Amino acid sequence: MILITKDNLPLFMEYYHYFHDSYITNVNYNIELSQIEIFMDVCWSGQPILKENGSYETNKTKIRMLFNDVKRYNNKEIFSWEYINKAFIKYIKFKKEEIICFASDEKEPFVYIVCDKIEYEELKEF
Repeated sequence: MILITKDNLPLFMEYYHYFHDSYITNVNYNIELSQIEIFMDVCWSGQPILKENGSYETNKTKIRMLFNDVKRYNNKEIFSWEYINKAFIKYIKFKKEEIICFASDEKEPFVYIVCDKIEYEELKEF
């Protein structure tokens, strides 16, 4: 798995187009390890390709994200039609520590997670 750091976060967000039009398909909790695992169908990744018919090949993929040492977690009921318009991932100060925050939206997220680190991997099973 690849660790998201301050250095690679901007490129990560750009590569996955801030998870625009993406869906969270599964959330798993491990209370003992203080971990949350999310699977996401990502609609846009890399450089989209303009096809002859004028539509775009968006390079759909699946991602597994692992949130370690979770400090805060909240979610509203997630329905199958709810998608991410523009995800928010940022390093923040929390109780004098610098940690990372993931939210499905900056202002009105249906899920947010504050944790020590985030790792991810592409599953290529779309």
